[in-house]
Amino acid sequence: MEVILPFMQIILSFCNICIFGYAFFKFMGKPHTDLETRVEQTEFEIREIKNSLLKGNDRFREQENINEVLINSVLALIEFEVHYCETEQKPISKNLEEAKDNLHRFFARNRRIL
Repeated sequence: MEVILPFMQIILSFCNICIFGYAFFKFMGKPHTDLETRVEQTEFEIREIKNSLLKGNDRFREQENINEVLINSVLALIEFEVHYCETEQKPISKNLEEAKDNLHRFFARNRRIL
């Protein structure tokens, strides 16, 4: 028994040193682990932001298409009304003529719409 006791103390001391060494390396690695976690969270948030921007861009494209259709429809209605007034030999109202002129001026300035 007296021979085993010093041998067991050496083993327990070695195990304690190993446990303290493991705890020390875990403690020293904590900032690195925290930094990795923060980087992963940031990358995830960036991906979400990019996806939401792409969805927003799609919505703007849809809105541009809707605007183009509405503008073309309004122009067609104005042209129809002007043509109707001319064929029925009725006077064209000043507001209708102004609306037509304003629309044509707008298209002359912003050619990218049509």
